[in-house]
Amino acid sequence: TCCPYSLLGLFALILSGKCSYSPEPDQRRTLPPGWVSLGRADPEEELSLTFALRQQNLERLSELVQAVSDPNSPQYGKYLTLENVADLVRPSPLTLHTVQKWLLAAGAQKCHSVITQDFLTCWLSIRQAELLLPGAEFHHYVGGPTETHVVRSPRPYQLPQALAPHVDFVGGLHRFPPTSSLRQRPEPQVTGTVGLHLGVTPSVIRKRYNLTSQDVGSGTSNNSQACAQFLEQYFHDSDLAQFMRLFGGNFAHQASVTRVVGQQGRGRAGIEASLDVQYLMSAGANISTWVYSSPGRHEGQEPFLQWLMLLSNESALPHVHTVSYGDEEDSLSSAYIQRVNTELMKAAARGLTLLFASGDSGAGCWSVSGRHQFRPTFPASSPYVTTVGGTSFQEPFLITNEIVDYISGGGFSNVFPRPSYQVHVFMSSATSWNADLHCSICRFLLFSVYSLSPGTNH
Repeated sequence: TCCPYSLLGLFALILSGKCSYSPEPDQRRTLPPGWVSLGRADPEEELSLTFALRQQNLERLSELVQAVSDPNSPQYGKYLTLENVADLVRPSPLTLHTVQKWLLAAGAQKCHSVITQDFLTCWLSIRQAELLLPGAEFHHYVGGPTETHVVRSPRPYQLPQALAPHVDFVGGLHRFPPTSSLRQRPEPQVTGTVGLHLGVTPSVIRKRYNLTSQDVGSGTSNNSQACAQFLEQYFHDSDLAQFMRLFGGNFAHQASVTRVVGQQGRGRAGIEASLDVQYLMSAGANISTWVYSSPGRHEGQEPFLQWLMLLSNESALPHVHTVSYGDEEDSLSSAYIQRVNTELMKAAARGLTLLFASGDSGAGCWSVSGRHQFRPTFPASSPYVTTVGGTSFQEPFLITNEIVDYISGGGFSNVFPRPSYQVHVFMSSATSWNADLHCSICRFLLFSVYSLSPGTNH
């Protein structure tokens, strides 16, 4: 057993390096392709770290999510407010007191929390951070399509054992920003030009799904939607206006984004961010649209984690959120995945629909110790989001029936068991949710499973 502690003794434990544990021993720390190290960070340089504090009553939260989402439940549709969620999951007074005292003793400054009080973001110098988190060694890195600069540790960090009941993980040390889900693909070979249209424009989508102002886009104030953008990806109002002039002439639509939450950069517009906003406001036309901008400008930030914290700090939110980013499930620590899954469960309890792109790697087959395995994408693999895959027209460039696109992921998971409400094509006995099948059948399985948000608003 480890030594006993008091609040005054926590800092002494940091200095001694004894009685410590690793919160994320299974977090991958290899450098992603396209990233290079620029060397050690200056000890006096400042960075922000995010501390995920241990929550309470998670079993009760899970029960409430099921109750408000089940049409057969008397609580169906009686969603929780953010304040209700905060009262349920707020860390214990002991956890709040212990972590705050520990951080203050280490010299942390400008600490900010959220309404649910289960995240704490603090600024420290590199020297203070490495003392606070034994084993960590911060370096500068640059990479990604936009030459993003981050500070990360290639070595695992540890925490005093006394904090094990109080801290789930520390964000801003290991995870690199995920890359865009957009990928180049070969052009289909089509003979003849009769009946061809120039790409999938808003009018094509609206015609395919018979969208009218009676179906979507009534313009009522209680209808809202949002998308999230990361990694220095921004949309521009001028681009949106030009897009609508070109493609929005035959349907009523909003002229601009209603609200931007977060920091909207002034750099070049990103392709993915622009597509997300323009097509969301075309298919869900004439609906109030928000954009959550989490660029991760501070080098220690994790943009996706920042977006989750924004959700925990806004009482009034759009009902539907769409996100086009993700990480390989096996690249993330168990502590991180489980905590993020809880954040998604909190959103479901509030009646929020979270739509995540399933990814562009199909079933993501790869070889582990000579065995072929699926490689799911997270958070698309969470049981508390709706995973959306891509389709193609059965006859390319004609507005006809659709088939699942061959690059589309399937929403399956190697971490979470398939919930009872999971929609799938094959019989349950025909596939294993914890997939470990040969890649020859990957393309078939990706058609079969899609995650559903229990708290979905339709």
